[in-house]
Amino acid sequence: MSTTATAHTNIAFIKYWGKKDPILNLPTTSSLSLTLDQFYTQTTVTTHAQADQLILNDIPVDTTRTHQFLNILREQLGNFGPLTVTSTNHVPTSAGLASSASAFAALTGAVTRELKLTIPNEALSRLARRGSGSASRSFYGHFAMWHEGVDDMSSFAESLHAPDMPIALVVAEVSADVKKVSSSEGMRRAVTSPNYGDWLRKSNAQFVDMQAAVMAADIEKIGSLAEDNALSMHALNLTAQQQPFTYFTSETQQILKIVQGLRQQGFLAFATIDAGPNVKIITTLTTAPYVVAALHDMLPQLHIETATSGSGITYD
Repeated sequence: MSTTATAHTNIAFIKYWGKKDPILNLPTTSSLSLTLDQFYTQTTVTTHAQADQLILNDIPVDTTRTHQFLNILREQLGNFGPLTVTSTNHVPTSAGLASSASAFAALTGAVTRELKLTIPNEALSRLARRGSGSASRSFYGHFAMWHEGVDDMSSFAESLHAPDMPIALVVAEVSADVKKVSSSEGMRRAVTSPNYGDWLRKSNAQFVDMQAAVMAADIEKIGSLAEDNALSMHALNLTAQQQPFTYFTSETQQILKIVQGLRQQGFLAFATIDAGPNVKIITTLTTAPYVVAALHDMLPQLHIETATSGSGITYD
């Protein structure tokens, strides 16, 4: 028996960067994201295996993290036998493009369907959060919110039910290499920044402002808030008292300057960056080709894709 689920990545416009409970994966802030059509994970779970195993992009890989997460699902859903997990990632892994979000959302959905359980997305988001916090948002299409909560039940994601809008994300892939500082390690260091408390307060206010901007379909306001939130987050990494670091490369910095230049020319373009060097540029469908052209003009070897709003989890 087998079940297949497909979940798309999401890019947070208001970031999650820090944990107040690493066991339950409770974040220090609420977050808000856009699900992307271009990047996704398709996962099939098959029963009657000898032991839990993970086959990623046709290659058997280390199963430790998957096995630990499946054991959490066994605790929550009732014990079930070993599974073969076969995943195809249509997104670079561990490069700051939210591959873990789509991966753990797809895995959670596939396991629950294989067990013949009918579980609403809100409850699925709580389960997937234990594997990857951002996975909680990948059950929903378009815009989603993850509420930080104070315990397991109150930390969940839901759809924002936002209006349609011509938003686009130009994804500038600086590197597909596995990042040297994992997201979990990066968060552990960032919370030691003396500016972390100020960032939390600012992010909480921006979370409220972003909801209003999304519901008003104000892409310029969405982009402005997202860029400020992201750059403020990355500033924490540089000011960490324990092992300061940065995910930025020289190309990351160059892309940020190109985006700023586009704005000065009157184009709607704002940058957001997750835990990695890759830059996502928030713009409109009509402006996206101009953004791509400007990037290619300055960085002709850069790999660029344009993504739009994507759907929530689906099952085959």
